[in-house]
Amino acid sequence: MDKVCNCCGQLEGVQEYDHKLWDIYHRLPEMVSRSHIEPLVYTQSDFEEMGYHSMRDMDDESRDSVMHSMERNMVERGLCGGCGRPNLVGRDLSELMTEEEARDLHDMYAEIEAERRAGC
Repeated sequence: MDKVCNCCGQLEGVQEYDHKLWDIYHRLPEMVSRSHIEPLVYTQSDFEEMGYHSMRDMDDESRDSVMHSMERNMVERGLCGGCGRPNLVGRDLSELMTEEEARDLHDMYAEIEAERRAGC
């Protein structure tokens, strides 16, 4: 059964629709650079540093803070904070690149990120 995301209002549960969303996302110039932003993920050691064993041990305010920071990171990367799929609301689709242009730009950003992680 298809449903609609409460955050971005896009249809969920239709595979062809999801493929098209990701295709458009990866072909928008501003999304290519954003898609290479490292996702914010909290690890067990992060929770332990905050004085918790897991998110279940957190009070509501701390849990909301953690969730808000991860959702905000998703939005910064051009994704919906609710369903995690591309949020194309308000995007100018006239700048859509060809698949080859997008692939070249993705390769360039991937190389830049690899060099950054290697300390170059």
